[in-house]
Amino acid sequence: MPDVFFDEDEATRLLDAVVDQTRAQSDAHRGDRPNFPQSSAGRDFGGHGAQIQGLLNRLHERGAWRLENISASADAAREQLRAFGDVDRGLAGQLGDQEVGVN
Repeated sequence: MPDVFFDEDEATRLLDAVVDQTRAQSDAHRGDRPNFPQSSAGRDFGGHGAQIQGLLNRLHERGAWRLENISASADAAREQLRAFGDVDRGLAGQLGDQEVGVN
């Protein structure tokens, strides 16, 4: 099996940035709900306006869902990094040769 090398602190910092940026995007996304009044579709097309509003709402909900998934994935990756780092440090400690912060 090939060796795996990574800087746990740097990888965690980058994943923290992903979570922070996703949180900011989620906040902005929640504050910008679609608004398409039925009357915007034109006279006699109110039903179409309602359908358009429904489609916009679903797109907005999917966008929020995607942002939540990005954040959850980054959180899971951080936990995996932490677990990998803990095991690596434990094994390195058993070998008596540990270099802190670099795996």
